Amino acid sequence: MGARSRSRWRQIKQHLVTIMVVAIILVVAIALIIIGYRFNWTGFNGNNKSGKTLWDWMQLLFIPVVLAVAGFWFNHRERRAAELRAENERKAAELHTEAEREIEQQRAKAEQEIASDNQREAALQAFINELSELLLHENLRESKPEDEVRKIARVRTLTVLPRLDPKRKGSVLRFLIESNLIDNEKTIIDLGEADLSGVHLIRGYLGEINLHKTNLSKAYLYDVILLGANLSEADLSEANLTGIVLFMANLQQANLQQANLLGAVLSKADLSKANLQGTDLCKADMSEAILNGAIITPEQLAKAKSLQGATMPDGSKHP
Repeated sequence: MGARSRSRWRQIKQHLVTIMVVAIILVVAIALIIIGYRFNWTGFNGNNKSGKTLWDWMQLLFIPVVLAVAGFWFNHRERRAAELRAENERKAAELHTEAEREIEQQRAKAEQEIASDNQREAALQAFINELSELLLHENLRESKPEDEVRKIARVRTLTVLPRLDPKRKGSVLRFLIESNLIDNEKTIIDLGEADLSGVHLIRGYLGEINLHKTNLSKAYLYDVILLGANLSEADLSEANLTGIVLFMANLQQANLQQANLLGAVLSKADLSKANLQGTDLCKADMSEAILNGAIITPEQLAKAKSLQGATMPDGSKHP
């Protein structure tokens, strides 16, 4: 039995005792009154004119009895008030302890997030320093495909990306682009299977880069320009590609399921055998796009801004 149940049971017992005492007093008083009316010596019927009667003695005893009952009731109320104060204090202490625990948990969580953010920043800076070293002192940009320096650069890149948040992944991507390491015509670091999921980039020219087989699921590439980029077999599922420019981009066999291509420019893009299930193409420019074997519905295509000259999934030309 818990402490609360025991306290409740004590209260019930106290109430029962009080009720029993009052009941006994009432029964005795009623009995005496009934008996008193039958005998003169009691004084209840007024026939006894001299001497101390039972009524006189009862009057003498009445005040002490009342005081005793009142004292018992007052003590009971005081005990009950003390119990309530103790219960309230216990609840207040519990609430205070819980509040302190929540504050401590929030503080620990904030400290953990700060520590994790510092670790991600340190990882990003270490990566940039290492790649800069390979560029400046190991001739990474002039290396051949079989050279060890390229393998090291790829391993460093593939290793750091899963440890970074979306914005820092965007920083890595910009660094690789501006260092001319993932150009489509001369790719120094192969990003095939690289984890760029959720990468966050807003606006800007990214150019003809090679993202073949790269994981870009849930990426946020708002209003970026990827003219002639190689995104063949890339995973772009659930990516937000609102306003993206993919003019003449290679998207063969790309996974674009549930992607948002609202207002995107896909003119002359090659989407052969691409998976576009559930993709939003509202107001997208798909003029002269190649859609041979693409998985897409007529309802989706009907939302496009333009399909002029596009090669449809069945191989026919759109007028």
